[in-house]
Amino acid sequence: MLRQKGKGRKPQEKRGQLLLGTSIHKGPKSAKKRMEIGHWEADTMVSSRGKSKACFAPFLGRRSRLYLAVKIASRSAKSMKKAINWLIETLGKDCVRSITTDRGKELACYKQIEKRGVPVYFADPYSAWQRGTKENCNGLLREFFPKKLI
Repeated sequence: MLRQKGKGRKPQEKRGQLLLGTSIHKGPKSAKKRMEIGHWEADTMVSSRGKSKACFAPFLGRRSRLYLAVKIASRSAKSMKKAINWLIETLGKDCVRSITTDRGKELACYKQIEKRGVPVYFADPYSAWQRGTKENCNGLLREFFPKKLI
């Protein structure tokens, strides 16, 4: 009855990684210890490759565990920037104090987000456990929206 059902690992993405930005280790301790509301984890969840460019931009509040998934047109930096701007405008700057993400190319717009006053921190490459709650929630969302349905 496991969610993964013994599926094998698929090869990693070949789009490359973003090697710039501030490390998660330099982030605020209140975000690491989940002491205050306003620190978010972000990522993208793709649909089946080649068939559709649409995907989700899931956001997870580290303290509140509020999980928001926004459907975006593609996995580009422009689409991700729109989703993050939507999050900031919807919740307000006081409720979005920082964003932690992986080093995917979709966050190449991080400098423009930081200009809005929201620092962006990047997890180490191949270290999904640094954002484990979000990875678990993505798995739960995938149960209801399989790759073929997005």
